[in-house]
Amino acid sequence: MESYREHVLNHMKEVWINWRSDLLRYNVTNKKITLKAAFNRKPPNGLDEKDWKWLIKKVYSSEDFKKVSARNSANRVHYPKELAHRTGSKPFRQVIWKDLGGNTGMKPKLVDIFHSTCKKGTSLPNVETAKKLDEIRETMEKDPSLSNVQIAQKVFNSKSRDRVVGFGGGMKVVDLRGQRPSREELEAELNSTKKQNQILEDRMEPIQDENNQLKGRIGSVESQMKMF
Repeated sequence: MESYREHVLNHMKEVWINWRSDLLRYNVTNKKITLKAAFNRKPPNGLDEKDWKWLIKKVYSSEDFKKVSARNSANRVHYPKELAHRTGSKPFRQVIWKDLGGNTGMKPKLVDIFHSTCKKGTSLPNVETAKKLDEIRETMEKDPSLSNVQIAQKVFNSKSRDRVVGFGGGMKVVDLRGQRPSREELEAELNSTKKQNQILEDRMEPIQDENNQLKGRIGSVESQMKMF
């Protein structure tokens, strides 16, 4: 379990952030009331009153939270239509695991993940999304050897080194591709390879000498045979 510790903690943090954002959206923003009015009202169902007031006072009212909320709202205005998912608070990983057969050992392609997370009902909601799906298919057909990560980076022109477009929040490149070796590890592997090559070269030298001697003997025998 230790090897999954960091991944699980990051997922828990993501769930906590999404949950507190949903509380604010459904109980303050959508009701068009102020934080002060929400503070004096009853807490949402299932939430302790002390916890609700702590969230309003320490989280929602903080300057850092307000800045992040304003920045995210501005970013959503320019968010491409073809990237808007329609799974709500359901994580992409849950879609991959339950809906696309991940729990039975299947490894769904990016085209299936994109369609399942962007569809509205049984069809795609707009032309932009349909075009992006076609682009994913074309990229897969041109080079079947590409991984899901490589296809996503080509189709969506992703420059992020942290998140992978098309796999939902919380999924990083390292989770799909695996950890890249460090510079020290690469240098150690290179030095080891050089040593092995040197050992092989040292072994080849006496073999080459024996080969040359053998050629000389064969040449001598051939000369004697010609004389006879």
